Amino acid sequence: MKFFKYVAFMFVLTMPFMASAHVSVTHTLPQDKAMLMSSPEQLSLAFSGKVRLAKIVVQDAHKQPIDFDFKPTAAPSSDFSWPLPHLKQGNYTVKWIALGGDGHKMTGEFTFMIHATKHSNKTKMPENGHGNHNH
Repeated sequence: MKFFKYVAFMFVLTMPFMASAHVSVTHTLPQDKAMLMSSPEQLSLAFSGKVRLAKIVVQDAHKQPIDFDFKPTAAPSSDFSWPLPHLKQGNYTVKWIALGGDGHKMTGEFTFMIHATKHSNKTKMPENGHGNHNH
């Protein structure tokens, strides 16, 4: 009987740690390894449980951070979203740090690529206004 009580006690003690240890990212926007034809308008992360997001960094291919007004969260949540500035054509990495309900640190990252942007697809007209045709 003592053994059963001990096992039950240990299970109750470790249950919060086991539950928070299984929190993971369920969705990102842009999605991991996405190949986009235009700059994404927002950055979103969804988790399987509530976390406090301590840090998130968006970096270009040269590891330069992109400013998008991130502020660490005090209240736990499972969904986070921020508007993004216009991003140029290239590769991007998103790195995040979150704190679980028991205070343990979780980290992750995902990448996406912008093939072209609305600004880079514009064809310049010659100053004479005739384009590529002849008279």
